[in-house]
Amino acid sequence: MLVGLWVLLIITVMGGLIAFLGDKIGTKVGKRRMSLFGLRPKYTSIIVTIVTGILISASTLGILSIASNNVRTALFGMEQLKAEMEQLSADIETKTKALDRSNVELQEKNKQLQRVQNDVVATESELEETRNALSNMGDRLISIQDAYAEAEHKLSASNAAVGHLEAVKGQLESHVEELQITTKQLENGINHVREGNVVFRNGEVLSQAVIRPGLGEVESMAALTSFLKDTNRLILNRFQMNEEKTVIYISRDNLDAIAKQIAASNTPLMIRVTAAANIIYGEPALAEVHAYQHTLVLQKGTVLWASTIQGGQGAQDDVLAFLKAVNTQAKERGILPDPITGEVGSLPGNELFDTIRKVELQKGPVKLEAITREDTFTSGPVQIQLRVTSVDS
Repeated sequence: MLVGLWVLLIITVMGGLIAFLGDKIGTKVGKRRMSLFGLRPKYTSIIVTIVTGILISASTLGILSIASNNVRTALFGMEQLKAEMEQLSADIETKTKALDRSNVELQEKNKQLQRVQNDVVATESELEETRNALSNMGDRLISIQDAYAEAEHKLSASNAAVGHLEAVKGQLESHVEELQITTKQLENGINHVREGNVVFRNGEVLSQAVIRPGLGEVESMAALTSFLKDTNRLILNRFQMNEEKTVIYISRDNLDAIAKQIAASNTPLMIRVTAAANIIYGEPALAEVHAYQHTLVLQKGTVLWASTIQGGQGAQDDVLAFLKAVNTQAKERGILPDPITGEVGSLPGNELFDTIRKVELQKGPVKLEAITREDTFTSGPVQIQLRVTSVDS
């Protein structure tokens, strides 16, 4: 703004000054009637005026060129300025293209960053789940370590014990082929009715035992394994076989479930092994393991059931009906019945006949009571004695 004012001021001053000088010179030339190159004064005055105008323009441009760098550039550096502008335009276009490429790359990087951030969020979520799972596993690990510590304390983690476990492992591996053959035989046996000597019927109790509480899963499995070995030996004796071989087969899931139930129980459990199908002499014995609470149900001397029946002839049916009611009452109290017969106990034949005879000798109604002979637990059996008392009419 300031430079423009200075240029305008210079042009004004120079134009006025040169015009004044031109006027003075033209006046003098006109008065003296001077002649240049032999021309008439009139034409000489015209030439002086033209020269004066030329000088005004030249002087103005010269002074402006000296005074302003922009004017010098406009007059003498236009081509260079045009070339520089073209070069700057080319540079701007190049920079614009590079900027566009950078924007595209930036968008791609932003997308990659978003994917990475999403992966980070997912990873953090998985990490949190893993930490929770690790915490739960840590709690379980502490429990398992305690169980192992107790097992090691009892079994003394010695090289001999490790060797024994290796021997058991080898023994189990040696039975794989035998198990495969046995499985094939069992599959074939399902497709036809088996014939032969049935030693144990489906659901029949093969053996039972009571296991104390407070065992870990490892100890529970060891106790189950020992119990099943005894059951296997019992079946071998029933088959009248002297050789040592495995004849009883129980699913691994069944064993694992019972072992966990034993480890979780705070009270003694009665473990019962029953036949999962009819067991034929000489064939593999499929079995199942069940666990029940082993608690005291009836104390010695408890009147389990009492009823009034009519004495005299024909009392036999009433006594037998009374015993059925006793059996039902015992099961309702929690005594486990025999899976085959459904009975919870037995009564000697001579005592039954004596009771029937006593009732038949009575005249009128009599009170019949079933009294336990001893403490009776969940597993039974119920041992009772019958007491006959006359009822005054």
